[in-house]
Amino acid sequence: MADSAIKLNDPSALDMWRLRLAQQAFSALLEEAGRCGRISATALRSNARGCLSRLSVDDRGRLDHWLALQLATISAVSASNGLGALATVDPGLASSVRSRAAQIQSALATLHHWGTVAA
Repeated sequence: MADSAIKLNDPSALDMWRLRLAQQAFSALLEEAGRCGRISATALRSNARGCLSRLSVDDRGRLDHWLALQLATISAVSASNGLGALATVDPGLASSVRSRAAQIQSALATLHHWGTVAA
């Protein structure tokens, strides 16, 4: 515990925590997309938007990649709901994540094809 408190004096440690908090906020947003009430959805979007605004450019790229991985590995319906939720927070982020998720899905399909051919 003391080590964690000491590390908070290090700016790079603060960046790591900001990214982790953003991942948690967006994870909650994606999990609840289409399932929660209007007030809950507003609170989730507000939290995600606030976390996103505190990220550095590099960490926004990391979050973008992380979100794309999340969406590339779930059902198409859940991914569509998730992209809709992301668009309500930041349309540019949703567009970037959609593009990156498609690239990841393509790479996964290629790997799966090669795994089937080799077997």
